[in-house]
Amino acid sequence: MTIDGYCALGRDREYDLTVTELLRAMDLTGVEQAVIAPIDRFLAVDNRAGNDFILQAARPYRSRLIPSCSANPWFGVKAVEELQRAFAEGARILVLHPFIQGYLANDELAWPLIDAAAFAQVPVYLHTGQPGNSTPWQIVDLADRFPSVDFIMGHCGATDFWNDVVHAAKAATNIYLESSLARPFNFASYIQEVGESKGIMGSFVPLNDLNFEWAQMREHLPLEKWRGVYGENLNRLLLKRGAL
Repeated sequence: MTIDGYCALGRDREYDLTVTELLRAMDLTGVEQAVIAPIDRFLAVDNRAGNDFILQAARPYRSRLIPSCSANPWFGVKAVEELQRAFAEGARILVLHPFIQGYLANDELAWPLIDAAAFAQVPVYLHTGQPGNSTPWQIVDLADRFPSVDFIMGHCGATDFWNDVVHAAKAATNIYLESSLARPFNFASYIQEVGESKGIMGSFVPLNDLNFEWAQMREHLPLEKWRGVYGENLNRLLLKRGAL
């Protein structure tokens, strides 16, 4: 099983990716499934529109595309209600982007959203690396506060906090490392230290090239020896809510 752990679908200032283009890249690279996530505008303000776009895009390709969802915690109760709706309609991961959404990763503002993810038994993907907004040790704080939630540390704190990643990942059993923006040779060294079961391969297409990222990662972590990183670990987290 191979799963790309993070692909941003849609068109915006820095994004330009359609379902057809993503599936073509997956077929070329031999990626069976991919998590699709909202673009920045949908993370920041148009949450319902973004979640509907992702859910509708995934619906005809249930065996290939895994929908995520997001809500800006500044919307309070409405944000929680939006997540509950999206989970009920099939979203399998909560994506939070503290920098884009305007808060600190471990701020209590977002705790109700994480509670909603805990109730739905879905993992929480956090973009990390932005100084002050989202750092590896802030993710550790969240992991300690919410021990039943699986936290995916997007980008491994790239690039400013690379030296905190290994210690942070070892500090909590419910933290997993996602590879995009971390550079394959760096990510490989992290996984060799924290263990295969904590690694998740993600390309962050279209900001990165899916084919290039997967080819480079396979050079540093051969697929036949590190199958958990390439899909089995993420699949295990997703199955806590039930079959895909």
